[in-house]
Amino acid sequence: MRLELESLLALADERVLERGKTLFLRGAVLEAARSRNRLQARVQGSAPFPYRVEIDLNKGEWRCSCPYTWGPVCKHLAAVAFAALEAPEIFARKKLGRSAPVNLKPLLELSDDELLRFLWQLAEERPELMEEFAYNLMQRYE
Repeated sequence: MRLELESLLALADERVLERGKTLFLRGAVLEAARSRNRLQARVQGSAPFPYRVEIDLNKGEWRCSCPYTWGPVCKHLAAVAFAALEAPEIFARKKLGRSAPVNLKPLLELSDDELLRFLWQLAEERPELMEEFAYNLMQRYE
């Protein structure tokens, strides 16, 4: 299924569209990249960390790391769609990594102690990533 950006925007509530447009116009679409018919970007919303957005036009799939559950399209997705339609030059052309599932088997084979040590080491090496994860995790369960 091929998805057009206009079709994606048509799925959004009017208020979501307005908020997405505002995000786009104020420059909240960051680190935008395009590879063929895939778009990736980070969008700075009201949270302390930008949300990660991916739109695959060929597969007709999209996702955002935000906790929005009131409709199929959030303001962050709308902002990226508006950016792609109205300012395509902000999307750097580069080869984007496939969003294939991560092989968790090696991690799941670790003991609880080993897994906790791994997480603490990750927190020391990439604190910004762990902070973003913790924030988004809390948002999903509030």
